[in-house]
Amino acid sequence: MDTMPKDSESSPLNATIRDPGTTPVSKVKRSFWWSFAVCSLLTAILILANRNSRMINVDREKLTEAQASWKAAQIDNYQLEVSVTTSHTDNYQVTVVDGKAVQVLLNGNSLNRRHAFDTWTIAGMLDTIAIDIEHCERWDAGRATPGTCDLMIKANLDPKLGIPQKYIRMELGRPSNVGVMDWEITRFEPS
Repeated sequence: MDTMPKDSESSPLNATIRDPGTTPVSKVKRSFWWSFAVCSLLTAILILANRNSRMINVDREKLTEAQASWKAAQIDNYQLEVSVTTSHTDNYQVTVVDGKAVQVLLNGNSLNRRHAFDTWTIAGMLDTIAIDIEHCERWDAGRATPGTCDLMIKANLDPKLGIPQKYIRMELGRPSNVGVMDWEITRFEPS
């Protein structure tokens, strides 16, 4: 008498082997592809949204116009908040008196690096863009030094005051600790 069970179609073992579409591996693959498709769609929407906003490629001419507009506005006393996004988001609250940053809070705490204070004034942010434009010009002219980054930069510059309301800086072609950095002025109050 044969005591071995007969191979049957209803055996749980055979069902697993014969129907690879129900294995956890295929569910993981399916989930991956759905996630990939959704992320791709969201990325495309974000890119299109940025194209339709007033983000422009920044060059020396546009920056010079913004700097002239800011200088002509003669706003030496103001408060502003800047949201800075890299791998995480930081919030800077800046108080400027006579064109100099007198207080900078980083995420609600006093910033101790006094040398970084003026970076977060309007003039300082315009100077930062000028440095990035210089990097772009050197790269385009074939004069890039080892520390020169290949950058893509875009900005939303206030046409009346020259304020860099939003700025995006992306390093291209090499891995970076920062990679993409952007800032957005979320509050500007002359005083």
